[in-house]
Amino acid sequence: MKKRTSKQIFAETFLELSRELPIDKITVKKIVLESGLSLKTFYNHFPDKYSLMLYIEQVESDRLHEKLADGDMTFRDYLRAGLEYYRKIRHFLSNAFENTQGADSFVKTHAEEACRSLLELILKKNGLTEIPADILFAERLYANGLVSSFYDYNFGKSILTEDEFIRYCEECIPEKLRPYLL
Repeated sequence: MKKRTSKQIFAETFLELSRELPIDKITVKKIVLESGLSLKTFYNHFPDKYSLMLYIEQVESDRLHEKLADGDMTFRDYLRAGLEYYRKIRHFLSNAFENTQGADSFVKTHAEEACRSLLELILKKNGLTEIPADILFAERLYANGLVSSFYDYNFGKSILTEDEFIRYCEECIPEKLRPYLL
């Protein structure tokens, strides 16, 4: 059995707490107390709870991007796996989207993280160190749209079937971005 890291323990603790409390009521002190780890250990890994929130999403996102970049999955499989992960942490995402605002808004930081990770995917998958401004713009537009669409789909704001949703997400990739993703 693989030993869990401190980061994983903090993430699991935060996910459990988010089932019981609004995220704006969860403090670092509460996370530390419930985890059984120290405050120093928390701050060795994360500057604040918002960084921990991004870490929770980023670990799976990076894993999926790695598989896609390595050719171990298609873009359609990637979208399906993303939906499955959103379902798995649905309570956390709902809480995060509804109970964070302003500079700490999870909607904002989640979209920024989606843009960062999709850009990294494009660079790695295509062996690039930078991409043209028009492609970067298309990537940001698409990543932001995906975050919003995934949220809407997972919280009942869509009448599409899962297969329709995934097909539309793939079909709506901007033309300029297609060669970089598909």
